[in-house]
Amino acid sequence: MRGSTWSTVKPILKVLQEHCNALIHVAYIIKPDNFWQKQRTSLASHKYKFETCLIGLDALPKSIDTSQLTLDLDGSLIYDHAHWIEMRLALEDFLWQAADLLDRLDDLQEDLSRGDLADDLAGAKAALDLHNEMKKKILKAPVEEVDLVGQRLLQRLSGEGGPSGYDSGYSGRDSEASSGTTNPDLQACVPDILQHLEAGRTAQQQLLSLWAHKKARLDQCFQLRLFEQDCDKMLDWICRNREVFLSNYVEIGHSYQLAQQLQEEHNHFTANSMNAFININRVLGAASRLLETGHYAANRIRHVAGRLERAWKEFAAGLDERNAVLSLSVMFHHKAEQLHAIYVESTPAWSQACEVGNAPSDISELEAAIHSHQSLYEAMCQAYTEVHSTSKKLLYQLDHLVQVCNQPGMESDRKHGEGPSYEGSRGSGGGNPAADYSEGAGHVLNVIHQILNHHRALEQRWHSNKIKLHQRLALRLFQGDVKQVLDWLDNHGEVFLCKNTGIGRSLAKARVYQKSHEHFERVAQNTYTNAEKLLTAAEELAQTGECKADEIYSVARQLETRVASFAARVEERRHRLDLAVAFYQKDKEFCSWLDSLRQAVAAGEEEVAAETLEAAERLLEQGDQQREQTLAACNSTIAHGESLVQELR
Repeated sequence: MRGSTWSTVKPILKVLQEHCNALIHVAYIIKPDNFWQKQRTSLASHKYKFETCLIGLDALPKSIDTSQLTLDLDGSLIYDHAHWIEMRLALEDFLWQAADLLDRLDDLQEDLSRGDLADDLAGAKAALDLHNEMKKKILKAPVEEVDLVGQRLLQRLSGEGGPSGYDSGYSGRDSEASSGTTNPDLQACVPDILQHLEAGRTAQQQLLSLWAHKKARLDQCFQLRLFEQDCDKMLDWICRNREVFLSNYVEIGHSYQLAQQLQEEHNHFTANSMNAFININRVLGAASRLLETGHYAANRIRHVAGRLERAWKEFAAGLDERNAVLSLSVMFHHKAEQLHAIYVESTPAWSQACEVGNAPSDISELEAAIHSHQSLYEAMCQAYTEVHSTSKKLLYQLDHLVQVCNQPGMESDRKHGEGPSYEGSRGSGGGNPAADYSEGAGHVLNVIHQILNHHRALEQRWHSNKIKLHQRLALRLFQGDVKQVLDWLDNHGEVFLCKNTGIGRSLAKARVYQKSHEHFERVAQNTYTNAEKLLTAAEELAQTGECKADEIYSVARQLETRVASFAARVEERRHRLDLAVAFYQKDKEFCSWLDSLRQAVAAGEEEVAAETLEAAERLLEQGDQQREQTLAACNSTIAHGESLVQELR
């Protein structure tokens, strides 16, 4: 209060009382020169919470070290109040700029920390553009300017005797701040300055790192939306072309020409679809590359790619099934028209040629006609079998096509909001598999029924003509067999009988003739058996009504008469030979008997006459028996001879 009044000191004490009384232990007041001011100050200074002490200037060093007192208080503390104010204002300005910079960087960090990602490609592109602008804001942040202000402030502080060389390598420099002549109040702010410089630079680096991280995520988002857009385009393409495909997917054509035309159109449609297949493979390849980079939406990418791949496979399966159906349709109609040509063009001429009246008479020609008849029928049966087999394959493939094109694979995705689907695009079938199948199957079954009716009618005519041809052949074969039998009788049987008329002049010769005749009879027995079979066949042929019965019976009677006559002559000759052998056998036996009897008689004449009557009677009886036996044998031989002579006559 030297040279001052209480009114000057009071506001100062009041400010200390209101704002920082807890930090003040004692306030020393230099005694005023005026007595009344001293008394007034002494009375008014006791109402403060901290202690006040009126002290003389010469006693002040007793309470406060002179190093803590300024020069005007007879101390050694260097202090320039105007300079302190200037430095404090510079410090406050720097701290304000640094805090404002950190606030702006915090705002930018808050903007970068938002995790909102665009739902479409345009939004993703806009987000990337906005993010690039954000980097410009980060780089435009006055970090370097604030840093330069801080460096200059540090240099000014160091000029006061504090730490020197404060620059960008400031870490740990606050520990070097030591000087006995510096203002401790300003020197105490050096760590705050260094901390703010470090915070600004660190915040900018963190922002750039966060920006790069978010940039990568936004790039992935853009790639994801671009991928989804490509997938949607491909799914839309599949959906539109499937609608085109389903508009006639069950049409198989009603003729070979129409089926070929549909097949060509389908092949052209399939070839065009292969261009889309290339694009789909490109999109699926992009999905694989996104997954390899560790995309944040890997599950979503797999799901969308799976939908696209599944949709293409279903579409391609429909194309393959349609191609198989049309191939079978072309084959079916081609075979059906070929078979129809056989029925319409070949059958009338063939049927007319197979009529009995027009059938050939020669056996070989008849056999050739039967073979041709059978071959044509087998060819028609084979053609019908092929057509029928192809129709079954066609119907099965058509049913499979309808099931493939009506499976609910894509509809389930549509119900869950997963983009384009095939629901509602059922073409002419209206989504009814049974109706779609019936449309094509009805035509196939109609063609098969028409062919079957033609085939049955032709089969009936064929069977009738077959019977006629076989009966005509049987008649010709019968006539031929009869002719063979008659030829054998004429050329072999009659010749044998005419050539072998003798019976032999001895027993040996007669037996030779007999054995030869027995052999001839065994040979002739085959002819008799054949003749019996021919007679039985003649009866069957006559009863069929397909051949003239009078002609058959006439030939049969001629055969029967001729064979019976020949067999009787053969039997007569056998009987004559049997009689001749019997006669010659009797004659030989009789001659042998006579020879033995003569020898016995001659031997008896040399014997002595019987000595007794009984012996003589016995000899007489024996002689009578021999005579009767001789006469009986002679008569039997004569009887055989007379029978043989009678037979020869």
